[in-house]
Amino acid sequence: GAAGAAGAAADAPPADSGAVVVREPTFWEKATNFGSGSGFGWFGDAAGSVGDRIFGETEQAEALRELRELMPDFDMDKFLTEEVAQKQRDVLGAYLRGDMEALRRCCRDAAYGALHKSVMEREAHQLQMDERLLFLSDPEIESVRYIGGMPTPVVSFEAHQLNCVRSKSTKQIVEGDEDDIRAVHYLFALQPTEDWAEPEPEAAGEAPADGGEAGGEAGGEE
Repeated sequence: GAAGAAGAAADAPPADSGAVVVREPTFWEKATNFGSGSGFGWFGDAAGSVGDRIFGETEQAEALRELRELMPDFDMDKFLTEEVAQKQRDVLGAYLRGDMEALRRCCRDAAYGALHKSVMEREAHQLQMDERLLFLSDPEIESVRYIGGMPTPVVSFEAHQLNCVRSKSTKQIVEGDEDDIRAVHYLFALQPTEDWAEPEPEAAGEAPADGGEAGGEAGGEE
């Protein structure tokens, strides 16, 4: 008790020493902050990678023009209210559950690799994230840009999640609390699937059942 507390205090730098203490990020923080190279979001090949850049207005217009050539029936409002709104819950829900089969169906390699690594770390430590999504904001279009050579709409939204991590074996909370609500900002980038970009003659102009494949990145949490 007291001896342990005194020992910890003795190891800490003096208050006026000017030393910088670096705190190791918690598991939950690492699981919700992938960085710009992760490809987390609407998960597409190389989506969100460091080499990608958001083009200016001229390039965005060109990307949008090419997107409409690939998908003549593309409607931005419908895309946001139907496609993205559904994918928000599907993708985040699968990630929080650790459902890799579901993620594999809607992720391309770059994003799937980042998510798989995070889920495997979770499994190795026998940890379970709280699966509840308390709030999802309406998605907003950030840009249309070229990612991996394909015109790609990039959208942003906010999710309210619980910073509550449990032990899978004991079900006890090992990090955070059931009342610890965090706001996490996400970027999703939707890329057409190959069969959407090159539809069969009888299905020309129609979107595939899953609306495309995803890639993007998780933003920071508040």
